[in-house]
Amino acid sequence: MAIPQYGMESHGNVLNNLVNNDGFKEITVATAADDSHTLSASDGGVVLISAALGSGAVIKLPECTADNIGLCFNIIYTGTMAAASKIQLPDSGSAVFAGVITQNRCGNGAGVADAAAVNRTTVVTTVAQAEKSLELDENDVTFGGAIGTNLWFRYVDPKVVLVTGDVLVNVASTALDALQATSFTGTGY
Repeated sequence: MAIPQYGMESHGNVLNNLVNNDGFKEITVATAADDSHTLSASDGGVVLISAALGSGAVIKLPECTADNIGLCFNIIYTGTMAAASKIQLPDSGSAVFAGVITQNRCGNGAGVADAAAVNRTTVVTTVAQAEKSLELDENDVTFGGAIGTNLWFRYVDPKVVLVTGDVLVNVASTALDALQATSFTGTGY
């Protein structure tokens, strides 16, 4: 490693704390609540979920610590989930989600048609709301999580994981009603 220039180390030894985010992991095994998928910091990068996740499945994100600031997961759904699933932070840690997701209605390649009118909504969660779980259900207008859902989880502070992205709803309906109080909850894994 080259010698840093003056001032490059002014923010908490950043050069010695780089996190690798160029990995790829594919989740191909459908699971339910007791058999969920635990991601580690070494899985940073793209996580492709091609499995039809079982009802109650949980994608478990690693704890947010000072050592993994900069860690990022881009979670992409290409499989049809059976019913509700979650992406969660550990209850034992102090980190919570903050950010904004956009919920969109869509059709899919399996023949479910889009509704005629365009409908899109945003859901904002803040640090003060102390949420540790993002709830998903592909064909429920309250949640979403259909094929094409594309979410980013960025570890930006030891107590904050920034969540952004698009959650798709696979149902021919103009009624999208995702709300902060239903999309995010305070209980992790």
